[in-house]
Amino acid sequence: MRITDIGLEVRRFRFEEPMKVAFATITDMPVCIVKIDTDEGITGYGEAAPLAFVTGDNLETVLSVGAELRQALLGLDPRAIGTIHRVMDGLYHGNTAIKAGIDIACYDIAARAAGAPLYRHLGGDDPHVHSDVTIGIDTPERMAEKAKEWVAKDFEILKVKLGEDIRTDAERIRAIREAVGGSVRLRIDANQGWTVKETLRICPELDRWGVDLVEQPVPHWDFDGLREIRERSGLLIAADESCHDMHDAMRLASMRAVDVINIKLMKSSGIYGALKIAAVCEAAGLRCMIGCMGESTLGNLAGMHLAAALDVIQEVDLDAVYILKQEEVYGGYDHRGGRAVLWETPGIGCSVREPADAAASEAH
Repeated sequence: MRITDIGLEVRRFRFEEPMKVAFATITDMPVCIVKIDTDEGITGYGEAAPLAFVTGDNLETVLSVGAELRQALLGLDPRAIGTIHRVMDGLYHGNTAIKAGIDIACYDIAARAAGAPLYRHLGGDDPHVHSDVTIGIDTPERMAEKAKEWVAKDFEILKVKLGEDIRTDAERIRAIREAVGGSVRLRIDANQGWTVKETLRICPELDRWGVDLVEQPVPHWDFDGLREIRERSGLLIAADESCHDMHDAMRLASMRAVDVINIKLMKSSGIYGALKIAAVCEAAGLRCMIGCMGESTLGNLAGMHLAAALDVIQEVDLDAVYILKQEEVYGGYDHRGGRAVLWETPGIGCSVREPADAAASEAH
């Protein structure tokens, strides 16, 4: 099997409501849908969703680098994923979003060729995936009301964005816990918004209100700070922006800086890199979470399949499917609240409307 073409198509998905985090307010997500054709008639789809302040690239670099990678990858076997990555890495350091898009499409092809859903192709046997849903930064009252709305929709795990003034952040958590009761799991993500001192000051309040995980409280470079917080807080500490690849994971593990590492396909250059991070974590006795960067159903489903395949991924933060307005990518799973069941369709399993079809659907 050989790659005959790689197509790059820009799509834009809007959030149902603006998503405010510690470093930005995000209203929409421009992405690049990657389509890889082969000489055996099997087509695979991937997604590149860059976020400049995390991945260091943007839509313009995705398209320009993608055009050069296309030329380098034509004629290669998409199932030879190690070779695919060696060629991509040999041309560009970084640019992980477009590499992820190509990688996901290659895995889609490999699973389709094997006649298996991707999670089975990766070695899994259980199609069930349980995700949280995210509440963006707002007033304590509005965040509590949004939490109640999600719980009413059968979501059982809430991820709360914090990272501003710790007094207000503590009030936000208190309001949410009082609104939803004690049975709902709460985790928080400060998106690098606090200092070590601030984190240690707020952790007793987070513990008081039953927060079971604190994600990336300090800047991505502060590995020592993460370790100090882990040692002194008594709470589970997770790294997100601090871990992009297996080398970051190895450093975090050797320092005993965190308990959990949040894998994101856009950071890890796709599934191939994610598997390496997961292997490091499993060997070191760390848990993994898998998260997203605002990808559509396509990118989120790739993450769901990986979560369904690997026991070391114990926490799932693939909620963009629940908070984005999207009609161009659909199918591949059923869900109630955050509990999804992957379809047994070969590959990733979702459908992607072609540009003309998507435009007609949008006009309708």
